[in-house]
Amino acid sequence: MIEKIIIATHHGFCMGVKRAINIAEETAANSNEKVTILNEIVHNESVVNDFREKGVSQAFSVDDVHEGTLIISAHGVSPDVKEKAIARGLKVVDATCPLVEKIYQIVEKTVPAGYHMIHYGEKNHDETIGVQGHAPEHITIVSDEKELLALPDWKERKLGLTVQTTAHEEAYYEIEKLALKKWPHIDVFNTICNATSKRQAAILELSPKVDMVLVVGSESSANSNRLAQIANNICGHGYLIDTVDDINDEWFENGAEIKDIGISAGASTPEYLVQAVVEKLVAISGGKAEVILPVRKNRIRKISKAAG
Repeated sequence: MIEKIIIATHHGFCMGVKRAINIAEETAANSNEKVTILNEIVHNESVVNDFREKGVSQAFSVDDVHEGTLIISAHGVSPDVKEKAIARGLKVVDATCPLVEKIYQIVEKTVPAGYHMIHYGEKNHDETIGVQGHAPEHITIVSDEKELLALPDWKERKLGLTVQTTAHEEAYYEIEKLALKKWPHIDVFNTICNATSKRQAAILELSPKVDMVLVVGSESSANSNRLAQIANNICGHGYLIDTVDDINDEWFENGAEIKDIGISAGASTPEYLVQAVVEKLVAISGGKAEVILPVRKNRIRKISKAAG
């Protein structure tokens, strides 16, 4: 029987996601022309569907957009994508996260100074594709330690290291350590965003205290997947769920010893999805579960108590 539901100290929307959604909403509300979002505004299926229902179009290539306004998602794009859109007569509204733009700025500063950049990230992720597009011939993407170690010695070459904003911190630090050992002269730029760090730290703190962790987020969300992986490695029952509908009642049947459940959410996940999960778990408990919300570090506030 579920006794406690504990919400992670840091979870849900980050600054870049809020900003991108606000930009898209304002653009759609104030435009008399067709509005199209390139790719997903953020990696959450519910948010993407909300925009579709509001009549905002979606495209995965500038070639498929013939008129109106094109919104660049929070993950950013290569400069040539923007140039192509403008050349097609489209109005471009850029909702790229400022922390992703920070990587662009690093690349734009170091490459002209003779640097070759190594970027640690997922090769097929929108953010990584956008970063590499800023200097394709001067950026090498690595996704794991093996790929890093396979790179040339480059003893006389100016080198820099950047990282996807949503990367797994512990995995990145291993990459950084190996990079510094292989190339002691490499300049390191830790571009993991603060929101990612806080959410990973919160899941590390929460997971040992509970029997199960549910991370609310979509499969397309890199940071949501990492939160679920971290939780599963610690408590053995870490699950990524897109919505409340993904909760499996069998998890709590047949004498399952699931008493305390932790809840977290990826940086692209709206709070209403988290609340729906909490309400579902309370219902499964017969209304008896105690829900504990964080107030600030080292302090928590109980928002409901088990029935006496």
